[in-house]
Amino acid sequence: MFHLNELCDGTETLEGGIAMAEIRGEGPQTDIDEIVRLHNLWVKANRTGSIPMMRDAFVGGDKFFGWNLNGFSYDGIEEWATLWEWLAKFKAKATLGEDEDLRVRVRGDMGWLSCNAPFTITLEDGQPLPGSGRFRSTEVYVREDDKGKPVWKMWHCHFSWCAQGPRMAFENEG
Repeated sequence: MFHLNELCDGTETLEGGIAMAEIRGEGPQTDIDEIVRLHNLWVKANRTGSIPMMRDAFVGGDKFFGWNLNGFSYDGIEEWATLWEWLAKFKAKATLGEDEDLRVRVRGDMGWLSCNAPFTITLEDGQPLPGSGRFRSTEVYVREDDKGKPVWKMWHCHFSWCAQGPRMAFENEG
């Protein structure tokens, strides 16, 4: 598998775990905790290239849909697994930084998580792949698995580049 086990500053997290950002949450704490646990499982899956961990975080079957940092969409968990198998074949190496501005909102049986972090992925030739840099993530969670059981699973994610420079209309903010 490909390995994503370093922070962007070259340091590793304790026990291969996740360096955590402060969480800004709204909703029942037990639901927030479970969504953050699944997010951390997803992050750890990315750091280690673990397809089984990815499967544990995502809803199964063809119910999952997401936009990858490479700019392409992947429909269903098997397409994500195929992408990760391709990355492993080309000896992808990546660094993934600590989550920043982590927010979770839960309403009933749905919730979302957003954050941003630095990320770089390279293949054997050492050149960064498209999608490397600071990215933002939006993840949608539903309290239902592919069999209809009431357990939290990630149903959708969207990863994209963060804009650089001052925000429009807020050029003078500190």
